[in-house]
Amino acid sequence: MLRYALTSIAAALVLAGCSLAPMTPEAERVRVVATPPTGCTPAGRVEVSATSGFAMVKRNQLRVKDELETLARQEAAKIGANTVSPREAPSADGHQSFEAWRCAR
Repeated sequence: MLRYALTSIAAALVLAGCSLAPMTPEAERVRVVATPPTGCTPAGRVEVSATSGFAMVKRNQLRVKDELETLARQEAAKIGANTVSPREAPSADGHQSFEAWRCAR
């Protein structure tokens, strides 16, 4: 029983520290900017969510933010956008929305 509990805790700690969203080649071409860019065409809104914790173990908030940006980049690439800007800060439960843009490079 103790071994099972320790294995579960170890798995939760590993999940708390790793990124679950790998970067796709298409997403690598999408940049993240802090504010809406000028001279770009709106392409739509992207809503993403990431696991903010497992059981009672919370994930590092910087890793959650990075994962949300990766997911937003992936979704933006699917709609032909090459830039995303956050609409608000990530929520405590791991949700965030972004504006997607088509910008001349």
